[in-house]
Amino acid sequence: MEEVNVVVLCGGKGTRLGPLGQEIPKGLVKINDVPILHRTLDLYSKNNLNNFVLCIGYKGEMIKDYFKDKNHFNIRFSDSGEDANMLKRIYDTKDLVEDNILIVYGDTYADINLKELLMRHISSDSLVTMVTTKIKNPWGLIKVNESGKIADYEEKPILNYYMGILVLSKKAFELMSKEMLESKNEEGLVLFFKELVRLGKLGNYSHEGLHITFNTHSEKELANNIFEYFTYMENDKV
Repeated sequence: MEEVNVVVLCGGKGTRLGPLGQEIPKGLVKINDVPILHRTLDLYSKNNLNNFVLCIGYKGEMIKDYFKDKNHFNIRFSDSGEDANMLKRIYDTKDLVEDNILIVYGDTYADINLKELLMRHISSDSLVTMVTTKIKNPWGLIKVNESGKIADYEEKPILNYYMGILVLSKKAFELMSKEMLESKNEEGLVLFFKELVRLGKLGNYSHEGLHITFNTHSEKELANNIFEYFTYMENDKV
């Protein structure tokens, strides 16, 4: 696999984790006794991707301190401050990375076929390839017409959603406008994606395997159980 920089977004606050999210950055929250950020780096390192740029912000010094003696990872840091949106954090890495950048959320763990993902992106004309997965909506969805009547009803449809992992060609930095970079929270990233859609330059890669992420304590406990089961099944194959 060609040399690829892995940009990890780990500068946000885990506000929905309550006091735990106030004590430590979300990436250092543990899944089965190991921070999810560490597990994420391990996963990519095992796939021969070991050049990381960690985009820190909230309590970033704690992340620096945690990895200071983890010399088997090649890590550089980019600090855009606590208030920068996700797109600004990505943009601020542009002088640290080469082309075809893998961008991942620091609180997301997924067993993607990285070689296939990268080849899919490189062989396409997309500036960004987004990793998506399927989810079954738990409700019946309706469409309402201008007269207030229900025009369509679909029972618990299968939808696709963005997993927080993508491959970005360096040329895509040119599309990141000042408005996008100064927008609040995820709004800048949404505007960026919409511009790529308008240009026909946003590709899709579907993933159906393991996917762990969390925002609340209950989701964290579920993530613990999923990872424990996954580890058991992997060990059982040996």
